[in-house]
Amino acid sequence: MTVDPYVDPASGVLRNRLCIADAQRLCEVDAGLTRAALADLDTRILPGGYDLAHLRCFHREIFGDLYPWAGDIRVVGIARSDPFCLPQHIEAYSADVFDALAKERYLRGLSRDRFIDRLTHYFAEVNAIHPFREGNGRTQRAFFRQLGREAGWFIDWSSLDPDSNAHASKASLRGDNGPLRTLLDSLLSF
Repeated sequence: MTVDPYVDPASGVLRNRLCIADAQRLCEVDAGLTRAALADLDTRILPGGYDLAHLRCFHREIFGDLYPWAGDIRVVGIARSDPFCLPQHIEAYSADVFDALAKERYLRGLSRDRFIDRLTHYFAEVNAIHPFREGNGRTQRAFFRQLGREAGWFIDWSSLDPDSNAHASKASLRGDNGPLRTLLDSLLSF
């Protein structure tokens, strides 16, 4: 059995700055702190190059008050219904994805349909990387919301249906980006 360095062995709860040992309480505190951090990020631009380092900055901004490992690339394998990128491949895979995003000028100047197509592609790729132990979805959404805003589009995550999101994520991990494209299309405005 592999030891998860992010989990306190005594409580089985993610290690955190507040020494919370109850999973339900940690979930509640996590939700409150991250809600505030995400609201703050909606009011400003977090500088960076839309690369892995920038994604790490988003994670640190969102989760840094709670988790000492916020912004760190995970060192353990994780999975939901399907496994995410193995930790030893995260940096190389991320470099390929973010280099391609840069070559596409961070999706600026695209028609709505083309923007959704490319956003879907990159969202699926970053989701497959899943570079953090916890908080990948919230980090991705903040990252791509800012990228979209700088490309002239508004992504309204407030109307995101959790079940549709989970379905789209699972489908994209299996190579079907259709549900994810439909989901993102429903959240996008000019």
